[in-house]
Amino acid sequence: MNNIQPVKQEMSLDEAFRFAVHLHQANQLQSAEIIYRQLLDILPNDADLLHFFGMLRNQLGFAEEGAEWIRKALQAAPDYIDAENSLGNIYLQIGQPEQAERCFRRTIELNPRFAPACANLGIALKEMGRAQEAEDFLLKAIGYEPDVAHHYQNLGNVYRNLSRYDEAVAMYEKAIRMHPADAMAYQRLTRTFYLMGKLDCCVEVLKQWLDFDPDNPTAQHLLAAYTRNEMPVRASDEYVRETFDRFAASFDNILKTLDYQAPALVHKALQQIKPEQASWALLDAGCGTGLCGVLVRPLVKLLAGVDLSAKMLVKAQARKVYDELYEAELTAHFLQTSMLFDAITCVDTFCYFGDLAPAVIASVSALQPNGWFIFTVEKLEPAGAETDFRLNVQGRYAHSETYVRRTLQDAGYRIDRIDTAVLRNEFIEPVLGLVVTAQLPA
Repeated sequence: MNNIQPVKQEMSLDEAFRFAVHLHQANQLQSAEIIYRQLLDILPNDADLLHFFGMLRNQLGFAEEGAEWIRKALQAAPDYIDAENSLGNIYLQIGQPEQAERCFRRTIELNPRFAPACANLGIALKEMGRAQEAEDFLLKAIGYEPDVAHHYQNLGNVYRNLSRYDEAVAMYEKAIRMHPADAMAYQRLTRTFYLMGKLDCCVEVLKQWLDFDPDNPTAQHLLAAYTRNEMPVRASDEYVRETFDRFAASFDNILKTLDYQAPALVHKALQQIKPEQASWALLDAGCGTGLCGVLVRPLVKLLAGVDLSAKMLVKAQARKVYDELYEAELTAHFLQTSMLFDAITCVDTFCYFGDLAPAVIASVSALQPNGWFIFTVEKLEPAGAETDFRLNVQGRYAHSETYVRRTLQDAGYRIDRIDTAVLRNEFIEPVLGLVVTAQLPA
């Protein structure tokens, strides 16, 4: 075989590929990518290489490109089961369950006892509202792999969607017994008990989670939300980072199912500001995967983004709309940035802040005179509530309009407008929010 030198010592092509896979599995993605690309120059039709490179590109935030590389792997090896299954997973991730279904069914045709494809097909069918078929395939996956905890959790998701809550509880509890470190199983079990009206059980699950993992920031935050005891004035950085790192890959797809309107509402508010923004520098604070950035990019000269979640920033980078991206907590970034912006947008980020004052005051130091601050918060209902903000069981804060107005005015802002609008749907119910536009006088 020919030789390649992707590292200091000479190695064969097979050795180089195995080393790249090792780096890939160790999450050293950039180093793995260098070797994969070198190998592709020599072996452009190697199915294994194409498959692994496609998975890596997807992990780096380039899902469509990753899918294209895996399709090339399948052209080179049409019966490549793992590649077919991986392609289906990418389709699931980007919200194309019909395409995913075809991949998983093809995989099962090639190997009817391939449990991962049976389980993944169940997930795809659930996404398409075909719950009975989903249950059948997840039961098959459990039959083939009875010791895999996430099969039970996925079956619990189906039962919960069908309002078969007792069966969902049984599946989640079994998943936790098998894999007590699975954060999502605890969260889904807690949420299911909440839907059943069993708040005491919610608290018990969260305490069980903390018994296993006492420092878990998500368990700590949710316990405060459910008990209202020792309620933090804002979500911890660790909780926010952990939450959004975990959901980064599927975040955009999840929001599509919720009819998510917040970025469009902020975009509309920005368009209503005069004069033209063509020369502006704008900071997208809490930019996430860049959903707002895509909308506002055509309006401004420079677009920067900041977020706590490194994995969300990977997705934002892949959109290629930001001039600069920073991994930081937004209050600290407001205070530390050397740049002054003409506008700051903050879409669905303050729902992780109870006390808004520190962030709002800090934003002043990042704005030009006459600069604009546009953001959303979830609206505290009823409107006459005596409290300034409340931590809801979903782990997010809602704020009263009176409090938002007072906080902005105390920081020196002039309020241009505050509109009530539906930010998204949650469990079929609309989530009302406030869309706030304020200006910092010269």
